[in-house]
Amino acid sequence: MKRLDNESSRTINYSADIAQLEKYYEEQYELIKSGNTDLATLDLVMLGNSLDFIRFVTKTFDIKLSNDENSVSRLEEVFDALNRGFLQKNFLDENSGSIAKKAGAYLGFLIISNIGGKWVDTENGEAVDVNGRKAYVCDFALSRLQSGTELNVSDYYKSIRTVK
Repeated sequence: MKRLDNESSRTINYSADIAQLEKYYEEQYELIKSGNTDLATLDLVMLGNSLDFIRFVTKTFDIKLSNDENSVSRLEEVFDALNRGFLQKNFLDENSGSIAKKAGAYLGFLIISNIGGKWVDTENGEAVDVNGRKAYVCDFALSRLQSGTELNVSDYYKSIRTVK
């Protein structure tokens, strides 16, 4: 099969605005559907999860998330709201894993956009590798949802920033 892409088309521009990233994701998805399955990379999957989370947060909480560092504090607000929702049974506990995965993907998206790094697949799951240090953002997100405010997104983000 003739390749429908090149290496540069698989590079995600994490500094692009959300609308551009949505468009990029849709274009890649269409190429995958037309047979170019090697485009289905961990990076693209995690971008899709991040974009899903952004849409979910916008629709559910009317909170605008982007790829700038100001969104770290907004993500903390979202985790607080999600935690209250699980405690009040407005969100079902069986959804916590899916929401945590998408929230973790979004946190990884923020890290890569602002600090640097790349997605890696490890024996322990997906992580963002920042200068050789692995940040298991999906595990953090699940722990944050389950523990309430005991874990702080801003502190976690700052701890990764110091690795740079």
